Amino acid sequence: MLNWLLGSIVRSIFESGIFLMVSIGLTLTLAVVKLPNFAHAEFITIGAYTTLIVTQFLPNNLPFALIASFLISGLIAIVVHQLAYKPLIKRRSSLYILVLASFAVAQFLRYTVFILASIGGMLSAHPLINVVPVLYIAGQALTNIYLLTLLLAILSAVFLSLFFKFTLTGKSMRAISSNQVLAQLSGINTERAINVMWILAGGLAGVGGSMLSPYVTVTPALGFNLLLEIFAVVIFGGLTSFIGTILGSLIMGFAENSLMDFLNIYFSVPYTYTPLIPFSLIIIVLLIKPTGFGLSYSVSRALKQRLIRTQSR
Repeated sequence: MLNWLLGSIVRSIFESGIFLMVSIGLTLTLAVVKLPNFAHAEFITIGAYTTLIVTQFLPNNLPFALIASFLISGLIAIVVHQLAYKPLIKRRSSLYILVLASFAVAQFLRYTVFILASIGGMLSAHPLINVVPVLYIAGQALTNIYLLTLLLAILSAVFLSLFFKFTLTGKSMRAISSNQVLAQLSGINTERAINVMWILAGGLAGVGGSMLSPYVTVTPALGFNLLLEIFAVVIFGGLTSFIGTILGSLIMGFAENSLMDFLNIYFSVPYTYTPLIPFSLIIIVLLIKPTGFGLSYSVSRALKQRLIRTQSR
């Protein structure tokens, strides 16, 4: 009766790793500059296309493709910030204006990729990367890409958590998150910290697109098609919590695989209803706990301080 379950769990864990890779950069953006950047999805597409192009010249060279995807996507992210977001922030534009600007940037990047892909004959293509089964669990192959995705996803989450908490640049980002004007008056180089943030956010999204590309058809709409799931993940995780993003990625991965397998097998619910899951999760979380189920650094620190004060009494 439950022969399907183990294989479904294997698929769920893999998709959770992909969701974590493509979402954690948006969590970083929300944590530092508090911008729901809808152009984030396009960095995923750019990473996938970078891998596609690199492997045309260097087949199966995944390490170089990952590095190139990080650098190209990170570079484009910082250019977007300098040309679009930074001027608006300097004019003290409202969050609504910045969100609309991110929509416009996303459209511009997506259709630029459409044009370039059309010229290059790459509107629909696959990178030249061998997906090699390492072992099988319940008929599901654990491939080299599968294992590398999980490793990179976990390392990225741990790295950002430690970076945010212990490095000077990470502490500067936390100060900017709390009060950018006060951080600037305190002598913090806010411009440098924000630039590093954009490089990390865009670069990690590009790496996520690179890891996803061997399993899907790379198109200019690749990132856009993931946008709803990405926001569902970060909303579930509390928007600014790296640990919460891990939790949100796991929930999304299992909901779109194990849950749908369960509903299909026992209640004959067709898999075409899978896109309803992100909508449902967003609505449920916003109704039950709008702040999500993860703790941001500032909230966690506040709780610790309250606990210390309570114990000292």
